[in-house]
Amino acid sequence: MTTQILWQNGDIGRMDFLKDPTRTLFFAGKGGVGKTSIACAAAVALADMGRRVLLVSTDPASNLDEVLGVPLATAPTAVPSVDGLFAMNIDPEAAAREYRDRVVGPYQGLLPEAAVAAMEEQLSGACTVEIAAFDKFSELLGDPSATRDFDHVLFDTAPTGHTLLLLDAAEAYHREVLRTMSDMPDHVRRLLPRLRDAEFTRVLLVTLPEATPVHEAARLQEDLARAGIRTFGWVVNRSLAAAGVTDPVLHQRGNREIPFVEEVRQRYASRFALLPWKPEPPTGTESLLSLARESRN
Repeated sequence: MTTQILWQNGDIGRMDFLKDPTRTLFFAGKGGVGKTSIACAAAVALADMGRRVLLVSTDPASNLDEVLGVPLATAPTAVPSVDGLFAMNIDPEAAAREYRDRVVGPYQGLLPEAAVAAMEEQLSGACTVEIAAFDKFSELLGDPSATRDFDHVLFDTAPTGHTLLLLDAAEAYHREVLRTMSDMPDHVRRLLPRLRDAEFTRVLLVTLPEATPVHEAARLQEDLARAGIRTFGWVVNRSLAAAGVTDPVLHQRGNREIPFVEEVRQRYASRFALLPWKPEPPTGTESLLSLARESRN
């Protein structure tokens, strides 16, 4: 992260993607590019503006706890030192347990124990885990009552592959609803339209100024576009070229970043932020709050 953001139009702005933000912000990209730090700083910045904010990680290997310095659970947990900020992890295994209890619970005591055990066995596979995680994600995004206490909901998504699984599931559910007009839960029915609504959801791709992260993010942008979801902007994180380094080796390495930064700016991004490399990643609420305030001054 940085205190300055360079936009494609040539202006120097600060946290410009938080100007008139939509209710939902979606941070996506390859693993290891700094999505969590950026999502956390954005959440802290919004809370520091007086908003009530819920930050959600959909990553099965979430490190949201580490960056915020707060033990998190599967329900919103208040983040100390930042009034109005809450965070939670979507735990696929916990979601699957809740899902199984919801499905099997009504039959407890009504069916023979062997039949109930067979139902539980059928719901114990990997497919149930993914369905349950998707159901929780769609509830947070598509059910207004689930997040009615918050002004903004920010999603720190899993690495690209897991994110695409969620979006593929959303697409499949949406097609099935349109085909059958079945009695699908309202939050599932609303999910894809809300992801496609640029007035409701703002999607930001986070990457590094290197070939593989840039090209993977570009493919993700294409996949999103095929699903009817428009990318709001790109964040190129940890740039030595933007950090003004003077060490000859680091300076040379920074120069090698420039073609990839230009590729993002000219080919892929309608809005573009370049964030200089920092010696230490921001962790803990005090560091994130300082970064958020600096980025708006």
